[in-house]
Amino acid sequence: MMANNEDIMDVYTRFKEKGFPYYNTDKKWRDEKFSVLMNTKLESIVDRRQKIIKQNPNGLSLAWSYMEHAWAIKCGKMRTPMEIWEDEEHLKKGINKILSGTFFTKKEHYEITDSDMRSMLRRYSGTQMVSNFRPTAAAAMYNIFCDVDSPLEGTKAGTVWDPSMGYGGRLLGAILAGVNYIGTDPCIPTYEGLEKIMYDYGHCDKQYELLRQGSETYIPEDESLDFVFTSPPYFGWEAYGDEPEQSSIKFDTSDVWKEKFLKQTIANAFKGLKKGKKLALNVANTTQYKTFEEDTVQLALDVGFEHTDTWWLSLSTQQGGSASVNLDGEVEEKKQENRYLGKFERPNLPGRKFEPTFIFTK
Repeated sequence: MMANNEDIMDVYTRFKEKGFPYYNTDKKWRDEKFSVLMNTKLESIVDRRQKIIKQNPNGLSLAWSYMEHAWAIKCGKMRTPMEIWEDEEHLKKGINKILSGTFFTKKEHYEITDSDMRSMLRRYSGTQMVSNFRPTAAAAMYNIFCDVDSPLEGTKAGTVWDPSMGYGGRLLGAILAGVNYIGTDPCIPTYEGLEKIMYDYGHCDKQYELLRQGSETYIPEDESLDFVFTSPPYFGWEAYGDEPEQSSIKFDTSDVWKEKFLKQTIANAFKGLKKGKKLALNVANTTQYKTFEEDTVQLALDVGFEHTDTWWLSLSTQQGGSASVNLDGEVEEKKQENRYLGKFERPNLPGRKFEPTFIFTK
């Protein structure tokens, strides 16, 4: 279905004159998003019986507002949202999809918002954007597995290490949960965005240590950590940057990467964790890395951990009919159900997809 050419041109011209539809960076807007995040009732998203962390997008747009460079980061051979934005033909095709109701409810040309454009740019055919971890999900994990802020006298928040900080989801989760946070990541613009989040919203009575280095080179003090939790990079899939410290640049084959980066990171976690404390790794098999889950579990066992539990991160919730909600809380059409062929079977809940977070105990 083709929308009116004049309407397409109107939207195209209006948005190109305004510039890329990044998230708002206004302090008032950010403060409002932070307030919503800090008022999240974490127990409402935790299903302890089925060990599921439910969806809640609070704080996610806030994290993205510090990471404008993420729109141009390459995922494999897929196009980036920025590449669609910079290509007139593709951008006009995407605008037509919004106007004709292909992606979501049909809109008039004057109704299209920045949010509509961001959603289209993410989901345009052949396009993929890097992912971010939901701050609420991170805070829920900290609540479950680490000592957090408590009004009880004599209590003290624990210290967590996030080996692959990424785009601020777990840092904001640490701020919400009230834990001390150590994070490592070699990407320069990502590190700079994380520093801004820390300065803008970190608690003055908590310790935050952000290190621009790879997790395989960070050697924590013996038994200094109460919890280690991250979602490690998928070898060679997301080109986070061209820094020489990037793991896929340092280690150019998957076998070397597994041994020198992933296993070494897990070994560093084992060294730093107190006895009886947990390492949590959120990974998932993909068409590019079909045994990422199985390999990760085996490496942790090889290092000396026990695999003691598995929690499940809910990725999408069907909202009736053909609609679903993406990680920004924006409504999308239903996507085809993924067929999982790995060892670790997902919870059988219709219309929902899950990724495992493997829990290991020292």
